[in-house]
Amino acid sequence: MAVDVSVIIPTHNRAVMLRSLLGKLDAQRDGTPAFEVLVVADGCEDDTSTMLASLRTRVPLRTLSLPGVGPALARNAGAQVASGRLLIFLDDDIEPGENFVWAHVVEHQRQPGGVVLGPYPPLPHIAKDRFRLNARAWWTRHFERVSRPGHRFAFTDVLTGNLSLDAELFHAMGGLDPQFARAREDFEFGLRLIKKGVPIRFAPDALGYHLEHQTSTLTGKMVRRHQEGRSDALMARKHPDIQRLLEIHRFAGRKRRKRRLQMTIATRAGSVLDPLVKAGPRVLQMLEKAGLRRLYEKLERQLNGYHYLRGAAEVLGVDWRLPTDPAASADDIEVLEINLEQGLEGAEAMLAERRPLAARIVNGRVLVGDMGHQIGAEPWDARHLRPWLNRRAIHGYLPVALAEWLGQPTNVPTPLSDFTLNILNNPSFRVHTIEQHLQWTQAKLPSALYDNTGKS
Repeated sequence: MAVDVSVIIPTHNRAVMLRSLLGKLDAQRDGTPAFEVLVVADGCEDDTSTMLASLRTRVPLRTLSLPGVGPALARNAGAQVASGRLLIFLDDDIEPGENFVWAHVVEHQRQPGGVVLGPYPPLPHIAKDRFRLNARAWWTRHFERVSRPGHRFAFTDVLTGNLSLDAELFHAMGGLDPQFARAREDFEFGLRLIKKGVPIRFAPDALGYHLEHQTSTLTGKMVRRHQEGRSDALMARKHPDIQRLLEIHRFAGRKRRKRRLQMTIATRAGSVLDPLVKAGPRVLQMLEKAGLRRLYEKLERQLNGYHYLRGAAEVLGVDWRLPTDPAASADDIEVLEINLEQGLEGAEAMLAERRPLAARIVNGRVLVGDMGHQIGAEPWDARHLRPWLNRRAIHGYLPVALAEWLGQPTNVPTPLSDFTLNILNNPSFRVHTIEQHLQWTQAKLPSALYDNTGKS
């Protein structure tokens, strides 16, 4: 059966979760274009293979087995054998909604030739531990931000957990860089896309729920931090123009004495410190139970930093030298001037045609503001202008109105958080947030009824 779409799912030892995911894909809405599912079982030692062999689905299902090469190479391998002209990458801990495939396809039909990102906020669940709450807050903030109308995408917005693009484009880009086998492969791919001028769009209806509460652990986070340190060092070498945006740049830029101590710890003290550090997650759990919040947060930062530096040291060695940053100065960047007297449509057309890295917006002789250059972000486009103007108006006038309403001096306006400003102008994310709360309530209510029944 010929298909136009291939959904590629790399997986590692998550048979139960994968079975549920495949059931969701098998129940996509009526009218969804024909698609296949390609599961890449990467080093699976559970019953993933048995489950896949016995599973019967309406959607064509193919499998590929690899010896544990990591998600980047697993996605590349899946893309190589996929039949579809459109590739949708999906992580194995995400449960897609019934509109998932349809929304990706429709967005590509509406504007061909780019990359489409879909949201996968955390599945609503009852969580009390600090690690779980922090993880849930991070994922929620991330998708709240990228779903803003007119959001200017950066390379750090590109996540392969829910992403689609033409197979031809994926292969022309060379796929994911195998150097970044287990972390930052999506960021590095996103940076190359932006440098090539490939459009990035967001499809709010391509929704999946992230089961991070079942897959993320404190110990797993420490392992992840090690991998991120290694990948950031590789990223600084491959793309020195964005190294100042990487966490490793902050470590490398510290004062000489502190940097020397960090280098010693990262490169020579591992045999002594590693056994102690392994007890870190258990110590954090004890601190949380004891209510020692500040000590918990301080120790968590130290542990995260240690694992990150150990990973970076594997690449940078004892010299700990980053390549020279070749980034152009602000004077080298051409600033496009756009006059709003020509009308918003004319200004948008100019942005769409020129795609500048920076622009100055004026209205006659009055300066409205500067659309500044941002390293690692896409050029300005027509869709950015009206939301940019809207945010400037909100930032400028709404705090003053709020201060007057509260009876406060208007020369010291009440600040509004980014979250508040985004919610005011972001109906799609608000819909998903409301849906999350509804599902959370539905999950919590049976639990409360069960608890009450048990007590009686």
